[in-house]
Amino acid sequence: MSTRRLRFLGTGDSESMRFWNTNLLLESEGRRLLIDCGYTVKYALRDVGLTLADIDAIMITHVHADHAFGLERAGYETRYTLGRRIPLILEPDILPALWEHTLKGSMGLSSDGENRLEDFFDVQPVVGHCFEFAGCALRTFPTEHTPGMATYGLIFDDDVIFTADSKPLDWLAADRSARRILHDCSLQSWNPVHATLGELIEAYPRTVRERLLAIHYGDTLEAHRGLIERELGGVADQGGEIAWG
Repeated sequence: MSTRRLRFLGTGDSESMRFWNTNLLLESEGRRLLIDCGYTVKYALRDVGLTLADIDAIMITHVHADHAFGLERAGYETRYTLGRRIPLILEPDILPALWEHTLKGSMGLSSDGENRLEDFFDVQPVVGHCFEFAGCALRTFPTEHTPGMATYGLIFDDDVIFTADSKPLDWLAADRSARRILHDCSLQSWNPVHATLGELIEAYPRTVRERLLAIHYGDTLEAHRGLIERELGGVADQGGEIAWG
């Protein structure tokens, strides 16, 4: 029986009204790590019978709203309702933008006076691009997303790769492992900061594409599902999962 799994709580892009923001849930040894915390996170958790009280830690890949704006609600609920500071794991170069340019405007002042990010979260910067959660080894890697913005993907136990938001990656095109891949897949004909379906087909050889599940897609998914299933490994459907271990 597999001891670890990644559940696809949400699989939509920032414009989607059919799918929740792309959020993953790593479950290992009875603990849960929420990967990204977009503004629809409470709905996504509700759909699988969970709440923020069931989350043991949060990891953020970058500061865009559909990946980080749920942190305001998570911080307030864990601090004032649950009475704890939930661990927040992130690469150090994400920290300045997360607080100073994303959360401080709404969370910087409260009835307690002036706040810091550390008043809401147990901030745990990633050291050496790797960390461990409940026996699972995770490695981060930079992605090709918005120029000048710190953005990272994740590798789980050297078994599953999650690109988060990214254009196609040269090193991934050369990957000859058996690792499964969850890849950003815009269904638009052109996108400046996300890999389009056409780009995935063009950039990656068949040996990579057959291991690749499309995620972070738009509401027109069904119109593209046939092509995705012919050219890629398939779709990471909301509510689905990958298990290993």
